[in-house]
Amino acid sequence: MTKEQYARMTGCVRSVTNRLPGGSKILRAPTLVCAAVYCMTLIYLMFTGDMRIIRAVLVPAACFLAATALRPAIGKQRPYDRFDTPPVGSYRPGKGKSMPSRHTASAAAIACAIAYVFPHPAVIACMALLSAVIGSLRVLSGQHDISDVLAALALSLVISLVGYRL
Repeated sequence: MTKEQYARMTGCVRSVTNRLPGGSKILRAPTLVCAAVYCMTLIYLMFTGDMRIIRAVLVPAACFLAATALRPAIGKQRPYDRFDTPPVGSYRPGKGKSMPSRHTASAAAIACAIAYVFPHPAVIACMALLSAVIGSLRVLSGQHDISDVLAALALSLVISLVGYRL
């Protein structure tokens, strides 16, 4: 992506979010929905005494930790730092590295955890869509490149596959 493409993309998203109630904060809504569904699932598992809660906690935690550990090792700059152009919403220049996207890795890991607990096609489709929306918003808001999001998805899917199949 070039600086001009980045500026055009974030400019379009910024103009849309500026017309919405809450402005760019609306971009956080899918992440909050994902977190709420995950919390409700863990509460359900806890109150039903379902031992799947152990994997439903450990596998997403492993995905988050792996993404966190890989970021400084890979050392890729965020697009807004690379292009010296602000993303949509609040940000701090130089705020860490971007690959893989932790938001996307966490959303994909949570989607896999929900699918593990509730393996119904409709639930799986909804959670996959939600994690795709979160990843897309990370790119459209200028926080990450597409490669950051794809790396996060791959990382979470591999860790989840291993974590839930062992």
